[in-house]
Amino acid sequence: MAANLLGDESLAHELMESAIQQTKEKLADLAPVSLEEARTELGRAYRNAIRRERRARSKITLEGACDDVELLLSPVAPATDAIHAEHDLAAILYDTPPDLQRAMLMRYGARSTWEEVAEEVQKPKDSIRIRCQREINRIRRRLGIQVRPSKD
Repeated sequence: MAANLLGDESLAHELMESAIQQTKEKLADLAPVSLEEARTELGRAYRNAIRRERRARSKITLEGACDDVELLLSPVAPATDAIHAEHDLAAILYDTPPDLQRAMLMRYGARSTWEEVAEEVQKPKDSIRIRCQREINRIRRRLGIQVRPSKD
């Protein structure tokens, strides 16, 4: 049975000893049983021992320290970078009206089309595009970045 279910019989002796011990403990608490009942109980205990061994073999066992696992993982950017970026963005857009902030983040952050931006903020496409460009130029001047000539 061990050879059929586990693929080898190297553990058959150990599993049988475990099954005998389990059967002995179970039958000790019962009234005297017949030889056939004892054999049936031993067979059940042995099958259960083999099933437990099969289950144990099929489980993944990780060995080593957490440092070993960290070598296998891809590097993750620390959350502090995202927090700093969000703080910087809030500082840059501090004086910008909320609807214009949303439009700029949709267009330049999420890469939405001008049509999608205009629909979201409920303004004409050209109007919101020009307002965004003027706001970007205002922010550039405030930060000391050379302002590109406006096309409007």
